[in-house]
Amino acid sequence: MESIRLESSVRERDGLKVLDVTGEIDVYTAPKFKDAVNSIISTGQNHLIINMENVTYMDSSGFGTLLSATKRLRPEGGTVNLVKCNNPISRMLRITRLDTIFGTYPSEDEAIADIKKKIESQ
Repeated sequence: MESIRLESSVRERDGLKVLDVTGEIDVYTAPKFKDAVNSIISTGQNHLIINMENVTYMDSSGFGTLLSATKRLRPEGGTVNLVKCNNPISRMLRITRLDTIFGTYPSEDEAIADIKKKIESQ
C-alpha cells in the first residue's frame, strides 16, 4: 500500500488564504501541488502564502511550480510567500537565488504582516 506523498489544504487567516502543504514535492506530486497553488490564484488572491513547515523535500519541479505562480501574479503586483521552509529547502532557495524572488518567512505572522503592508500600498 502506497503512502500519501503529498497533501494540501487551504484555510483562511486574516482574510487571506493559506495553503498548508505536507509531504514531498517532486516530479510525481508536482501536478497536485500546482493544482493547489492555482486554486488559490483563481480566487483572485494576488499574494500566495504557502506554509512549508511539513514539506520534507522539494525538487526542481516544485520550484518550477512556484516560478510559474510568480509569473502569473507579478503583473498584478502579487507575490509568492513561503513560510517555515526546512534547512535543505532554504539552502536551495539561497543557492539558486530564488530567495530573492519569493518572500521567505520564519513565521506566518511575519508573512501576513508583510503582505498586509503590500496590499495597503497598492
